[in-house]
Amino acid sequence: MKKIIYSIAILVIVLSFGCHNGGGNLSISTIDNNTNFKFEAKYNESKTGKLEKYLDSALNNELPLDQNIDLFVNLNGSDKFNLKAKKGWLVIDFDKRNSSLAGFIKVKNLTEGIKRKLTE
Repeated sequence: MKKIIYSIAILVIVLSFGCHNGGGNLSISTIDNNTNFKFEAKYNESKTGKLEKYLDSALNNELPLDQNIDLFVNLNGSDKFNLKAKKGWLVIDFDKRNSSLAGFIKVKNLTEGIKRKLTE
C-alpha cells in the first residue's frame, strides 16, 4: 500500500514539473521563394523582452512586442517589410518583387539574429 502511495506521489510531482517546463518550446519556420520571404517564430513568452531589445537595436526603432502589432518597418527608404507580433509570436513578411537585394540581405540577417537570440 505504501508503494502505491509513493508511486502516485512521484507521478504527480513528475507530471506537475513537466507541465511547468512546457513553455520552453520553440518553433521557427522560413519560407523563401522567388517573390516572398516569410519568417515565423513561436517562442516562450518570457523571451519577448530579450527579442524586443535585439530588434530595437538592430532596427533603431522601438517595437512593443508585448502588444499585438502589425506594421510596416522601413529599412532604407524604398525597402519595407511587414512585422506582426505579440508575446511569444513573431512574423516577418518581405516582398522581394518590390525590394532590392540589399534589403533582402538585411532582412535575412535580421532573422538570423532573431534565431540566435531565441536559442540562447
